[in-house]
Amino acid sequence: MVGTYALAMMSRAPIYGGELAQRIEDLTRGAWRPGAGAIYPSLRGLVSRGEARIGRQDGRKVYILTARGAARLNDLRNRIRERGSRFAELRNLILDMVEPSDRAAIMLDQLHHSIRGFEEMYRSPDSIPDARARARTLARARTELRQGLARLGPPKGHRGSRD
Repeated sequence: MVGTYALAMMSRAPIYGGELAQRIEDLTRGAWRPGAGAIYPSLRGLVSRGEARIGRQDGRKVYILTARGAARLNDLRNRIRERGSRFAELRNLILDMVEPSDRAAIMLDQLHHSIRGFEEMYRSPDSIPDARARARTLARARTELRQGLARLGPPKGHRGSRD
């Protein structure tokens, strides 16, 4: 995961190891900050496979994406696009490891973070530059959420409101 994400970061600009660790920590909201023992072996592996090369920038060692690395990143992005929903199913592994009584709280927390992540993505013009495309994406998200909740129906034992 570290190496794959490093390729994505390098596609934007050369990176150094500490920057990679900090970005991962920022994106995971502090849930994970890989140490040097994860960062540097991953970066060395990218270099040894010819997917990155080492350069110097402001006196620092930086890692720069190569054509081979760009091709691998493109392949990975295509696979994520094709199978993106399957990655979300990894949550089932986590849910299977906890007590059944804790699962609802975990799923609610995940829903909260998903909505927050969507909100951040929606508000960032870099994510969806076209205003119409952003509006269509927001409309689709609202529809998905409404339909998902409608499929659940009212809670068991709920008689509905009497207006």
